[in-house]
Amino acid sequence: MNLGISAPTLTQQIKKLEQQLGAKLVQRRGNTHVELTEAGLRVLDRARNVLREAKEAVAVARQAARGEVGRIEVGFMPSVVWSGLVQKFIGEFQHENPGIEIFLHMMNVEEQHTALVQEELDCGFVRSPLKFPPRIAGIDVFRQPMVLAMPQQHRLAAHASIDPAELTNEIFVNPPTVFELAFWDDTRAIAALGNFIPKVEKRTHDMIMSLAYVAAGYGIAIVAKSFEKIGIPNIVFRDFVPTAAPISTVAFAYRPNNSSPAVKMLVSFMRRFALEKSTSSKAAGLPEGRLGEL
Repeated sequence: MNLGISAPTLTQQIKKLEQQLGAKLVQRRGNTHVELTEAGLRVLDRARNVLREAKEAVAVARQAARGEVGRIEVGFMPSVVWSGLVQKFIGEFQHENPGIEIFLHMMNVEEQHTALVQEELDCGFVRSPLKFPPRIAGIDVFRQPMVLAMPQQHRLAAHASIDPAELTNEIFVNPPTVFELAFWDDTRAIAALGNFIPKVEKRTHDMIMSLAYVAAGYGIAIVAKSFEKIGIPNIVFRDFVPTAAPISTVAFAYRPNNSSPAVKMLVSFMRRFALEKSTSSKAAGLPEGRLGEL
């Protein structure tokens, strides 16, 4: 027989199944002809569906093991969108791996670090720190200069570029220092170049809040150049003179011990865009080890 078992064995198995189901599945027509009952037809149809779904489950499991399907939770700072990085990195990865679902979460850097450690995020785009917290690693993938944001009516708004010495008596708006990310150090380094002690009167949750205070006239802020694309009313952005321009580096952060094949594929994908370590802090004459990799 095609089933590889004898007729008596098959008959016994059918009877056993009928006893378990409490329904007759086959009936004989003469000595040789056997046909399915209505219950038998229903069971056969469902059994075929189960077998098909089982095969699909095996295929999906194998795809998941290879990283071809899965789910990845990705965090990002607002500036990452305006820099085009979500479109460039996540969009291209999604195109290459359509079976992997990507879920994006806009968070500040501190929130991302916490979520990564607590395994609520798989990875994220953060500002590159001097040193990542335990359990987190990162790949530098993008750099851009920092610029000065000021109210439109500010006395320096007409200047093409800003010398740090011109900011001696200015009021600064700053996010708090987090995990040595040195948002404060951008201000402090500019102040060092201008030979003054910065006056910080507003500390904010993130760069968007800093810009809100700037727009309201509370002070000035040092932000990534990509924020120029937002177009917030009553704010103008000016570059620093070349010898004083801080550099902001975006890193792709992840947990090295994450066992997800899909996440491993994304980490491998992001390594294509890894940047060499910057020497811009020395070139710009900025404080050693503080700004070039921020």
